[in-house]
Amino acid sequence: MMTLSQGMTYALAAALVALSAREALAPRTAARGYGVPIPEGIDATPYLEVKANRDFVLAGLLVVAASASHSILSSVLLVGTIAPVADAWTVKRHGKASDTVVHLGTAAFMIVAGALAASGH
Repeated sequence: MMTLSQGMTYALAAALVALSAREALAPRTAARGYGVPIPEGIDATPYLEVKANRDFVLAGLLVVAASASHSILSSVLLVGTIAPVADAWTVKRHGKASDTVVHLGTAAFMIVAGALAASGH
């Protein structure tokens, strides 16, 4: 039987795979959605491909962690929260502070899922 924290983790992993695909296939759209649009005349595609790879690998790690013990899942989720917090900081420094909401929301989601995993749910 799947726990709530596992379900949340699988949903997060699926979202990361979708984001990874968007970053690889539509980099300008992905950059706008991330919160730091690419200025015209600049090819930032290589940087977004790096982010696409990162998101895809993180999704895989989340799936592996979700099938491990609750303590491992909790640890991975709580340590992994660093990524969206760092993304929010990057967006705040180079974009609009209002665009940090999605990143901070992701961090909050991961903290809740990690706490649920720590409690065995």
